[in-house]
Amino acid sequence: MDITQLRYFLRTAETLNYTRAAEGLFITRQSLRQALSNLESEIGAPLFFNEKNHLSLTEYGEYLAFTAAEVVGSFDAMAEDMARLVSQKARLRMAISVSLLTFLLNGVDGVLKEFETRFPHIQLEVLTLTADQVIDAVLAEEVDCGCVLQMPCPRPGCKTKVLHNYPVAVDFGDQMSLYGRETVGLWELDGVPLLGMGALEKIAFPLWEDCRREGIELSYQTMPNAIDAFYHMQHSLSAGLDIYYTQEEADVPHVRASRLPGYIWELALLCPEASFQQGLTRLLCRFLEERYGNTGG
Repeated sequence: MDITQLRYFLRTAETLNYTRAAEGLFITRQSLRQALSNLESEIGAPLFFNEKNHLSLTEYGEYLAFTAAEVVGSFDAMAEDMARLVSQKARLRMAISVSLLTFLLNGVDGVLKEFETRFPHIQLEVLTLTADQVIDAVLAEEVDCGCVLQMPCPRPGCKTKVLHNYPVAVDFGDQMSLYGRETVGLWELDGVPLLGMGALEKIAFPLWEDCRREGIELSYQTMPNAIDAFYHMQHSLSAGLDIYYTQEEADVPHVRASRLPGYIWELALLCPEASFQQGLTRLLCRFLEERYGNTGG
């Protein structure tokens, strides 16, 4: 079978009328019938019932209609990407959460320069935004790809590629009563001033939902810049929602991390469904997976 046969089949499956399908494809009815007959012969099963000139799909036709649409869509996206690439009009917009630049994506500028060197005909535009802004831009399809640190969260219309998982921790300054604890329960954070890199309902939905369900009141403040957050913790009675590091790894004086069991962070690439259908976006995602997929704790 070939892509033209699949197009003919999908058009006929949509209209369930040979004449209307042929007109929409700008071919003769006879040519359409012959192409579909050849397709059925190759598959070895009928795709349509024809009862009193009323067409309906067989079970084989229903399956092919379900799967062929994705195949044809991927083919069209590939052809469009190739045309853009050859004409040097290929452009990708990527957003990166500013909170990742200090630690998890340290050196990302060099990595992205390497991507541009390897694929010189792809115009890469990189935006540095807060975590909330990255997620909003992805969901609004304003960018092709966004990189954030988040807890696992289903996002309709969005594809998620996980680069790495990390344990969730809460950082306490040495003036706080929970300082030095190896683990801390969610209920123990009730009323504790807590800092994070984005709105809880966006970056930490499972935790946010559990707090709502259990009636836990978090005194939460967003601080998108990691350096400012650490400074704030060292000079106030605030805790920080963070990745778990040992004290040696963190190397932050007067701050001690406690694990928060039951939750994980994802260093994730978020892509709008429509953008992810394009091979150029998947190419960028694969490149970043190669560079960051095996890093971290």
